[in-house]
Amino acid sequence: MEDKHLYRETQWDVSAEESRAHHGLVAIGFAVLAVLVIAFCIWTFGGRGGAAWEFEADEGLPIMTMKVSGGNTVAAPGDYWYPCDEFVQLQLSGGSIPGEEIERVTFDAAIKTLTVKLKDQGGVPTTMDFALTEWRLEPPSGVTVSDVEHVKITYQDGSTSEIAKADGLAE
Repeated sequence: MEDKHLYRETQWDVSAEESRAHHGLVAIGFAVLAVLVIAFCIWTFGGRGGAAWEFEADEGLPIMTMKVSGGNTVAAPGDYWYPCDEFVQLQLSGGSIPGEEIERVTFDAAIKTLTVKLKDQGGVPTTMDFALTEWRLEPPSGVTVSDVEHVKITYQDGSTSEIAKADGLAE
């Protein structure tokens, strides 16, 4: 009878070890899932893991210029960027209503590219007039304006285009 009791205790101990092992595997599974969710969020909302920049429309900034044949300097008529001392100036062109709005700005240091994602305005009709909007893009700590070599815009339809650097700013 004593041997039978010893067998039951041994059987219970083995079951407890199997249970602990099962709980350990479940915990590892949840940890892996949490890491994957965090990585997905960084990839999706952090611009491929890039550093997020602050941005604001600034009507006080001068318009951008470009040189044309004959050596004349004229207003740049489209999407352009220009590095300033403390920020990158971005010029977006479009209708005055509703105007282009930025959703987020991220920087990928590996390819020295600033990516500007425009807000999807959901098919809102735009005006036929032409408007230039000047934006101030300010880097986070640890990033300098001189690090930026390229600027790309992701438009509402999902297409991406690298935009040209302006030759200067109007005085």
